[in-house]
Amino acid sequence: MGEVVALADGGGLYVERIGKGHPLIMLHGGPGLDHHEFRPWLDPLGDRGFELILVDMRGQGQSPRVDPQTLSIQVFSHDVDQLAEALGLQDFALMGHSFGAIVSLSHALERGTAGHYVISAGAASTESLMTDVEREIERFEPASMRDQIRRSWEQEASVSTVEQMRDLMASQMPFHFWEMGDAYSQFMLRDETVYSPEVLAHFARDGYGDFDWTDHLRWIRRPMLILCGRYDRTCTLERSEEIHREVEGSRLVVIEKAAHMTQVEQPKAVIDAIRAWFIDQGVLADPSAPATA
Repeated sequence: MGEVVALADGGGLYVERIGKGHPLIMLHGGPGLDHHEFRPWLDPLGDRGFELILVDMRGQGQSPRVDPQTLSIQVFSHDVDQLAEALGLQDFALMGHSFGAIVSLSHALERGTAGHYVISAGAASTESLMTDVEREIERFEPASMRDQIRRSWEQEASVSTVEQMRDLMASQMPFHFWEMGDAYSQFMLRDETVYSPEVLAHFARDGYGDFDWTDHLRWIRRPMLILCGRYDRTCTLERSEEIHREVEGSRLVVIEKAAHMTQVEQPKAVIDAIRAWFIDQGVLADPSAPATA
C-alpha cells in the first residue's frame, strides 16, 4: 500500500515503496499517467539491492489534484528534492521514463542532487521529439492504423474526461510497442492507471513543457545510464544517442526487441542493465567479486 507524502510547500505526492536497499525514485511517463507504468514489471529490482520509490507526480494518479496551470517540468523537478527531504533520503538515484525522463533530465541539469540518473526513453528537446513522432507515424505499419494513431496525438490537447483519455491511450498504445504480442496484450488487460486528463491536455497544449536542453547537456556531471528500445518511435534511439554524446561518461544501453515500453516488453533486460550499471558505479555490491575474510 502507498501513502501521500506531505511536501514542504504544502503539496503532496502519492508514493509506493518496494524493497530495501539504495533508494531509487521513479518518475512515470505521460503526462497524465501514474506509477502503474512500472508495476509489476520492475518490482524485482526491490529484491535486488534497491528500495523502489514509485511516485505519482504532482496532480496525477493518486496524488492530490491541483490546478494544471500550476504545473511545469520545473515544478516536478523541484518535487523530487522535496520528496527526498520529506523521506529523509541522504543519497538517492533518480529514474524517469518518457515524460518522467524529461523531468529527470531537467533535474540533472538544474538541480543535480541525485547521486545517479537513469534516463529511460528520453529526449532533450520538444521540437526533435515531435518531429520524430510525425515521421514515425507516417512509417507505422499496418498503414491502416496510422490515422487512428495520428488522431490520438491530435486529441491530447482537448481530452477532458477519464474515459476519453483511456480510449485515447488505447488507440495510441500500438505505436509505443515493438509488436502487438503478449507484452502488449498483458499491458492492455492489466491497465490500472489512474488517468489525469486535465494534466495531459495542459501539457499537450504547451508542447509538453516546450523544452530544449540540447546545448546544455554537456554541463551534466552526474553519472547517467540511458536506456532506449531499439525501435522506439516516440523518444527514438537517435534522441538517446544525442543525450549519450553530450553527457560525459554516460552509458547507453539499447534494449532489443522493444520500442517505447521497454520495461513492459523486455523487463529482464532493463533490470539487468540497471543492476549492472549500479554495480559498476560501486553503488551495489558485485555478486561475482571474491568474498573477503
